[in-house]
Amino acid sequence: MRGVLIILSTILATTLASAQIECTSGDCINGQGACIYPSGARYEGQFREGKPNGKGTLSFSDGREYIGDWKNGYRHGMGILSYPNGDKFTGEFDANLFDGRGIMAYANGNRYEGPWQDGKQEGRGVFFFANGDRYEGQFRQGLCEGEGVMFYSDGSIYSGQWANNVRHGRGKLSFPDGEEITGEWDKGQYLTDWSKLAYQGDTANLPNCNLLFCNAGPGKYTYGDGSVYVGDFYNGMPEGSGTVYYASGNRYEGGWKQHTPHGRGVMYYNNGRIVGAIWDFGKPIKKLFEQGESEGPTPIPIDRDAQVKIWAVVVGAATYTHMPPLRYTDDDAYQLYAFLKSPEGGALPDEQVRLLIDEQATRKNILNAMRSVFLRADENDVIIFYFSGHGLQGAFLPVDFDGYNNQLKHEEIKALLEESKAKHKIVLADACHSGSLLSMKTPLQIALKRYYEAFEQSSGGTALLMSSKGEEYSLEDGGLRSGIFSHFLVLGLKGAANQNGDDLVTIQELFDYVHQNVRMYTGNVQTPTLTGIFDPNMPVAFVREAATAGKP
Repeated sequence: MRGVLIILSTILATTLASAQIECTSGDCINGQGACIYPSGARYEGQFREGKPNGKGTLSFSDGREYIGDWKNGYRHGMGILSYPNGDKFTGEFDANLFDGRGIMAYANGNRYEGPWQDGKQEGRGVFFFANGDRYEGQFRQGLCEGEGVMFYSDGSIYSGQWANNVRHGRGKLSFPDGEEITGEWDKGQYLTDWSKLAYQGDTANLPNCNLLFCNAGPGKYTYGDGSVYVGDFYNGMPEGSGTVYYASGNRYEGGWKQHTPHGRGVMYYNNGRIVGAIWDFGKPIKKLFEQGESEGPTPIPIDRDAQVKIWAVVVGAATYTHMPPLRYTDDDAYQLYAFLKSPEGGALPDEQVRLLIDEQATRKNILNAMRSVFLRADENDVIIFYFSGHGLQGAFLPVDFDGYNNQLKHEEIKALLEESKAKHKIVLADACHSGSLLSMKTPLQIALKRYYEAFEQSSGGTALLMSSKGEEYSLEDGGLRSGIFSHFLVLGLKGAANQNGDDLVTIQELFDYVHQNVRMYTGNVQTPTLTGIFDPNMPVAFVREAATAGKP
């Protein structure tokens, strides 16, 4: 929920003519002159009967400066008042106060344009916020009061009644995706019967979707940590409207997708806090109602079982607006995604891998995908993050990077990796400055079993295999039609890195292969790096028999 912060700068109605002055030049009685007041302020301009009248400039001792019209010793008429902190008012004055039309440009980037009365915004005006929001409507005593429209920087629009700078009364909130919320607001809170978002059916006779394939319709699903979902299913997965009883004691009612709140919903926390919002993969990005003490991030149900699972997020950013486009990063991401979906790559089901290409590869989408996927891993599991795109020192660059905003900081990635309970954590990055995953013996099930057992035998850790040192650039190659790092990465995963012939590729073998070949191919211009605290025998691939390796 957003309010409106309006900073008012009022001017004390000090009558300069009443103070004893020292005339320094010209005629300070009638005509043009200059004078110094006991406060240290200096006036230079026109006088009449010993008082500033006409045009003049007053430099205050505190650093303010007024240039404009005077009448009988008061700022009166058109003028400009500048403040030492960078604020500046341009407009009409009456008896030293802002009164009439005027523009206040604040040093923090905010700006108000509209009418003033007695030093405060009054009437219909426009307030521009530095973050891109814009309010157009009624002001009273310097506050948003009455009818008004707020255009939010994320594309949403609220049109309706306001009081004390917040939504209050009847109004409509519209979102870029076409969803609209119309109703009553009280002190910024949306008033509705939130209980209607809960699953309304008979929960006693729902099919157990842990045992049955629930293609569509209602069902019940129990997560590995004991959290329970009751509600709609789509293509065998919990999706739609439902109620989630978390093992922690929290309860969520509303839209659900990819095992996390998504859409309109309300979260009841076990400490009494309530948050009603429009959720975006677990984050309440458009809060409509809040009550109680603040709470940590929305919980993600952990998928606990005795088997090792691999969870992956694969990102390919090629089409940038504020950076040169890249030719092969999306292709590289598709290749790695296809590899992870293949038997050689672990045969990952859809629910365990997310692919974000081009316009989907925004900062928000990447972080949401990492959180909703990686936090489902338990203490036996493996998480893999692959990024192919532009990079800067200390950050990857999603497609919505605008030259400054929306960097994907390495610290953010590290924090999400640390939050995940996975035993094995692998980052593969083909991006500039990135230094600052599986082929088979018959039968397939035996090879896969051996591959996953190798994770159990490894002590785990976090391994970061980057395409280049922090000060280096990562290169693409037209002949390879790929990023050079990603080309040798996939070749190594498909078996070329299996140096000891045991049919398992370890993270150390993969690095040795990629490092040697990238250095050779680029003439030592690009140097892949491997860092972190990890078991060098952590497996990342298994290899088919030589007769079938690398073939479809």
